[in-house]
Amino acid sequence: MSELVSKCVLRVEVNDPSADGGAEASSEPKTGRKSRDISVETFPSRLESPREDWGLLPVCSRETTPLEPEDPKSEIGFFSGNPFVEITKGILHLYKEDVLSDRKEALTLCLLGVPTSMTCHDLLAFTAPCHADIAHIRVLRDSLPNQYMALLTFRTHDSAMEFYVTFNGGPFNSLEPDNICRIVWVSRVEWAHDGVPPPGHTELPICPVCLERMDESVDGVLTILCNHAFHANCLEQWGDSTCPVCRCVQSPEQAASSECEQCGKVAQSADALWICLICGHVGCGRYQGGHAALHYRESGHCYALQLGSHRVWDYKGDNFVHRLLQNKADGKLVPSEGPPSEAECAQEKVDSVQLEFTYLLTSQLEEQRLYFEDKLAQLDSIYYAENSELKAEVLELSEKNSQLKTDIANLTKEKLALERKIAQQSVKLNATLNDLNEEKQLGKALRNNQQQWQTKLGELQAEKDTMAKEITELREQVRDLMFFIDAKQVIEKSDDRDDIAGGTITVGAEPAKNKRKGKKKR
Repeated sequence: MSELVSKCVLRVEVNDPSADGGAEASSEPKTGRKSRDISVETFPSRLESPREDWGLLPVCSRETTPLEPEDPKSEIGFFSGNPFVEITKGILHLYKEDVLSDRKEALTLCLLGVPTSMTCHDLLAFTAPCHADIAHIRVLRDSLPNQYMALLTFRTHDSAMEFYVTFNGGPFNSLEPDNICRIVWVSRVEWAHDGVPPPGHTELPICPVCLERMDESVDGVLTILCNHAFHANCLEQWGDSTCPVCRCVQSPEQAASSECEQCGKVAQSADALWICLICGHVGCGRYQGGHAALHYRESGHCYALQLGSHRVWDYKGDNFVHRLLQNKADGKLVPSEGPPSEAECAQEKVDSVQLEFTYLLTSQLEEQRLYFEDKLAQLDSIYYAENSELKAEVLELSEKNSQLKTDIANLTKEKLALERKIAQQSVKLNATLNDLNEEKQLGKALRNNQQQWQTKLGELQAEKDTMAKEITELREQVRDLMFFIDAKQVIEKSDDRDDIAGGTITVGAEPAKNKRKGKKKR
């Protein structure tokens, strides 16, 4: 059964020697932290296959101590020889994932805040029961005076899980029970030249008191009013109510321009404003505008603090919870000024009332915390569901977009091919139109020639008819002439030419037979 955890990314921000100005130019990073000397000591296991370089940092920026030959005198547990040491200048970052993920594939664990009193030999002795399952151990130091970090890379996830369950939350040794072994899961170890966190990760801050990394999953983290965060145990050991960093007094003070958040009226006196101890809402009292009581009826937050006297009023019980005030000079509780009461006379009763108020306030704050945590969990679940749906939609749209791009590319190719075909067909069409125009012109010319030849043919036909008539007439004349000549010759040869000369020739009608022959001949 796997468990969801927030894995970490360990990144070494190395000063880029190729940048303008060298190391001096990169001594002021974006994160505001100064670069320090970082050393990485890698202890390889005997069971691992030998490698020429066990290094973590880039070769161009590190100063390395090469691995020396195996020396029996310097054997430490399952490690042999001197460790592989890398030295560079930069900043050590520890980023944590913003969402939970399965730790099934994680093989690397990081030991946070290992005290410097534990030498490398002590660390190897502390991890001796698991030496057969550890591939190598890296010790990372960044010039902090009292602690360092150690990376343990295991061969299998089961062995890493067993080490986590066994040693997480326990002391490094029985002589120093306060030095607790805090372990986080590490997804990867890398180096970079910029301080930009990976997407979806947030850098773990450093506690200003103990200088250790603050992880709410390992130890309680408390953020005070001035927005400085500390380990809860470190802040409990602080003597007064001021901030260990900026010395800000952690008690509600009335600002110079205090006003009601609803009506916006500036209070004439400090006793006229009340601040809700649950959500921090500031409203005027019931004798001015009554917005503090209205806030109680709307939200159910029943405890409000009067800014002037620091007295706490319980709207549900309709009375003051206690009669003790806090001195602004030293933060001690002193009796309030005014007419004496039974609570002021009986110290035991005052203590019991104060204790009761503390229990009530604690329970109310706890209920409000659980309520808002449930709200945040619901919002987170809704956000994750919407985010998953949006990712699925984006993936689907990306696939559709890629498909549309492919279709557009294919259509573009088809369009170009069709445009080329259209261009070829246009050329052919133009050539055909030119030929058609030429053919039309030629046909027109031929029709004109035909009409001219037909006119000439008519004229020739008319001339032919005229010539035929003339030929017919000439033939008749020739016939008559030949008949005359033949008759003259016959007469000259005839003996009766004298009788014939005085005679008369009569031409009669042509016989019908000859007429039919003539019609057929025609």
